[in-house]
Amino acid sequence: MGNNNNGNNNSNSNCNNTQNSIFGCLFSLDPKQLALFAVIIGILITENLDLDQQNVLGNFFSNIGQSISTIAAQGALLQSDDNKNDNINRQIQFLKKQICALEQEVNN
Repeated sequence: MGNNNNGNNNSNSNCNNTQNSIFGCLFSLDPKQLALFAVIIGILITENLDLDQQNVLGNFFSNIGQSISTIAAQGALLQSDDNKNDNINRQIQFLKKQICALEQEVNN
């Protein structure tokens, strides 16, 4: 694997810091390292499980992933709506100021 850290030159230092959780280590990996790590963990976990147990565990992890994706998608949607509302409110305030300026110009 290459040494591509996407601008993060000390990705391993995040893992050595005891204040960071395991998620900090996962988030500091480049995409290929993360994919490889997932494959290795998947193989190790299923080593002593029969096919039915592997299927249940795989579906369980898939359900966790779907829940996380749903939460993230809804959060992004709500954040996007808030940003749109902020932008609309700024435009409304700008238009109100323009209207006031035009009214003053007409009245003078």
